Amino acid sequence: MNKEFFDVIKRGYLEVVQRLLSSNPDLIYEKENGLSPVMVALYHREPAIVDFLTEKTGSLNIFEASAVGRTTQVVRHLARDPMLVNAYTEDGFQPLGLACFFGHRETAEYLIKAGASVNSPSKNPLKATPIQSAAAAGHLDLVILLLNHRADPNSREQGGYTPLHAAAKNGDVGMIRSLLFNGADLTIRSKDGKLPLDMALEAGHADAAKLLKEGITRRFRTKITLQRTE
Repeated sequence: MNKEFFDVIKRGYLEVVQRLLSSNPDLIYEKENGLSPVMVALYHREPAIVDFLTEKTGSLNIFEASAVGRTTQVVRHLARDPMLVNAYTEDGFQPLGLACFFGHRETAEYLIKAGASVNSPSKNPLKATPIQSAAAAGHLDLVILLLNHRADPNSREQGGYTPLHAAAKNGDVGMIRSLLFNGADLTIRSKDGKLPLDMALEAGHADAAKLLKEGITRRFRTKITLQRTE
């Protein structure tokens, strides 16, 4: 593993990446902890380097193709091996989770049609399902897509956090509404005892906190009414 090469990728030094790769083209095949240069650039949010490395790599594997939204290449991979749709990367993520985290709706739609599991958690300590990846990254359209395909709005990742916790932390009112409308439970606490409301308050998202408070109040009143009826 060429440490210098991966270091400059992470730091966003495109010209240095270009120079190193020009002098040693085999660097494109190097890996850091099982991750290709393209995936390392993606995780470190370096879009210019992602574009450059994607072109240099040429034929992306299904994980890279899903993460950068190259649906055509995803189609080709699955035509050769349909089982890849639910395969895992070295760091434990599936193609659908990657497409959802990086915001590629067309790719996600194709993967779901091809049989991707919408409720499989990642095989790493995070244990994130695709809807949690989409919620954490703030992709409302992908959250709705997953909910429409029966994704569990109350799936819990590491620490017991749900998609609603992520939406509350981000202050995403639209996502909070969509999750609640589709059955998200706003009374679920994380392992450290936090409600989604607590996440919104801690992050200073007043509108999100107001919506969650209204939901809790409404749920409480409904429960009291049911008890009296019984």
